[in-house]
Amino acid sequence: MSYLAIYRRFRPSTFDKMIGQEQVVKTLVNQIKNGRVGHAYLFTGARGTGKTTAAKIFARAINCLEPVNGSPCGKCEVCQKLSDPQNLDILEIDAASNNKVDNVREIRDKIQYPPIAGAYKVYIIDEAHMLTNEAFNALLKTLEEPPKHAVIILATTEPHKLPATILSRCMRFDFKLVAEKTIAKLIKDIYDELGKSYEEEAITAIARAGEGSVRDALSVADTCVSYTDEKLTYNDVIEVLGTSDTQRTLMLAKAVLESDIGGVLSVTDRLVSAGKSVSLLARDLSNVFRNLIIVKTCDDGAAILNIPEHDYAALKDVASVSDGHGIFRAAEIFAGVETDLRYSTNARVVFETAAIKAAMPASDYNIDALISRINKLETALENGNFQKPHSAEKPADKPVIEQKPIISEEKAEKETVKEEVKEAEKETEKKTPSFDPAYSAYIAEYDDDDAPPEDNFPVENQIGFDMDSVPMGEDDGRVEYSAPEEKPVDLKKAEAASPAPTETAETEKPKFSDARVWGTVIRRLRAEKKIMLWIACQEQEAATVDGKFVITVDGENEYSTIAKPENLALIRGIIGEMITAEVEVVKRGEEKTDGFEKDVEKVKEAFPDVKIVK
Repeated sequence: MSYLAIYRRFRPSTFDKMIGQEQVVKTLVNQIKNGRVGHAYLFTGARGTGKTTAAKIFARAINCLEPVNGSPCGKCEVCQKLSDPQNLDILEIDAASNNKVDNVREIRDKIQYPPIAGAYKVYIIDEAHMLTNEAFNALLKTLEEPPKHAVIILATTEPHKLPATILSRCMRFDFKLVAEKTIAKLIKDIYDELGKSYEEEAITAIARAGEGSVRDALSVADTCVSYTDEKLTYNDVIEVLGTSDTQRTLMLAKAVLESDIGGVLSVTDRLVSAGKSVSLLARDLSNVFRNLIIVKTCDDGAAILNIPEHDYAALKDVASVSDGHGIFRAAEIFAGVETDLRYSTNARVVFETAAIKAAMPASDYNIDALISRINKLETALENGNFQKPHSAEKPADKPVIEQKPIISEEKAEKETVKEEVKEAEKETEKKTPSFDPAYSAYIAEYDDDDAPPEDNFPVENQIGFDMDSVPMGEDDGRVEYSAPEEKPVDLKKAEAASPAPTETAETEKPKFSDARVWGTVIRRLRAEKKIMLWIACQEQEAATVDGKFVITVDGENEYSTIAKPENLALIRGIIGEMITAEVEVVKRGEEKTDGFEKDVEKVKEAFPDVKIVK
């Protein structure tokens, strides 16, 4: 007897042996049990998920005399006759080679004849999307109103190519991709029945290679059985799949993450020269970056990948080279390379260009690439490592610059704040005009409630007034003012009116504007990588109100983020380094009006006979 492939030998003959399609099986079994068999069905889904298998089981089950849990018994007279490939009650038609209108007309003519053995005559049309438009039109009437003894099952991987008139006449069942663990269990059961020894990692690699298709996975399993008579190992499966250069692929991924362009081109040349397909290399590298993302972000990465410990350790070592943003950007680039290679005449150039792009974040304006560069710079600043990677050797005549000792981040921040304070004081001194004692004495002659008219004070003594800007023409409309002699300026009185400067205590904090305080908070949050809090603080307003530093927030999500106890404590700590004030967070529209109430009370006291309406 000739050898029978594993996927044919172990094809399910009953619904209970089908895997991964529980929702389809349950519906079909209930229809058989309740006698609600339809006249037209559409089975859709990816390759190797069980569409044709389910159609064959269903065709035998609706004809079985004594079905067991909705499945054919395989023992009755009808089941015995239907198991013969020469039977005429179950006809399987390949629409890829029988797609003409004449083929459909033949079906339409023969479907009128009653079944020979069972109660139903079943037509299974595989790859139904290959039928021509004329063939579909010829099938419409038969599909809508077939004879009572006829059942038509269409199976296709591309339902979108079927006309809407066909889809509306069929009961549709979607077959999903089968989970990796489910396929692995099936392969274990088959290997145990065949007496083939194996490693757990090898079974996982085979199941993963199937990518949700049971038939694809069983084809790889069949090949692995013939590859070695000894125990099947993980490396055996890798070699069968053509990805035996795993270590070099990891070297290539590491060179990309380290921005080693020379290393990228060198490793690529060695892999291609060894006969590895560029498209397969792009696919393997894309999988490597996917695994690196899992290693970088998941605590249970070893359980998810289920690979040997030494391979997982190698992945972890490569993942430590870069941050998550750099790995994600590289994975995104190589995911698009597979599509580009399909339409390229020079696959190697396309691959190397993508690899160099991933290795040169400086030329990539993608947000993930920019964040990755910023993180690298911050890490270099923290560690004091300012050497450019993979740079040329230093010329002999270039003077050696002695590096200064690295100061701590906290000390550097304090020094920065001091410099900002000095610069602010200098700017204030430039913009603030000098104080005139004579003007102080002039103001002191008036009560607080009776403000002096500004225009009565001599023009030349007004603060900030530029005499050069005064027009001296006769028709300028100005009235020359002479200072009254009967009111000489009393310098002692002017000095008394002018507040004497007070010495600032050593422990008193320098004065900062509200904008500078809030800007420093935002910069510190970004430097400390509090990204979510930093984003929430953007576009928010902050100001000092009644001695409190009030943060006014727009939006419920932003408010909940900033008002979170640990986040608010962090903001208060940063503000406390600059000013001494209570920090409060309020929503827009819920601001306190204490200052307004005080102003109203003052007006009431000044005008007791006037009714004040708020």
